[in-house]
Amino acid sequence: MKVVNRVMQRQIIRAMVIGASVGLLGVAMFLGILQANSHLATKEQNSDVTQQTKDTTTTPVAGEMKNATSFYASQAGVYSNYESASAFVAEQPALKESAIVEVEGKYYVWTSMVMEESQLLLVDNPKTFKKAFYVSGESCQEATMVEVPKALAEKNAAKLKFNEDLKDSTLPTDWQSIGKAASTISSNFDVIRLQMFAHYKAKNPCLQVKF
Repeated sequence: MKVVNRVMQRQIIRAMVIGASVGLLGVAMFLGILQANSHLATKEQNSDVTQQTKDTTTTPVAGEMKNATSFYASQAGVYSNYESASAFVAEQPALKESAIVEVEGKYYVWTSMVMEESQLLLVDNPKTFKKAFYVSGESCQEATMVEVPKALAEKNAAKLKFNEDLKDSTLPTDWQSIGKAASTISSNFDVIRLQMFAHYKAKNPCLQVKF
């Protein structure tokens, strides 16, 4: 009987050792799986953050347009339709020389248009703000329309001195007549430039504007 008891004790001890070993192995496997899942989740989270950053990154305006010319406008307001913009201008005597420019379905009320920020004159009543933008005519099929932004940006304003007897084949055929009409609104070249730009932008959607 003592021999049988010893054998049984040994078997019990052996079973306990084996059970403990299997338990430790199971715990180790569980921890390994948990760690792997945690690492995978962290990797996926980092991937989502990177993708979100890529999605919200914007390309600089200058890189979106070919041969774009930069300008600055004095902006008095922006509206979702022409009627509201026109009503606002009608209520403000100080905006009698302003122009309404449509860009991507929005109507901007501007009082002047210059090439250099330091040249921009802001109005107090109604208060105006600086609006930087780029213009390109590269999408236009007519070669004369391609030249419009460059002509408006001439620093010596030579292209903004109008005489119907003068002809320039590089510019639109109505350049002189439109310029003379704009000159009746104001003698300020910054206002004349704006009026002419507003005219050609309204008639030629190929003139691209980016802010």
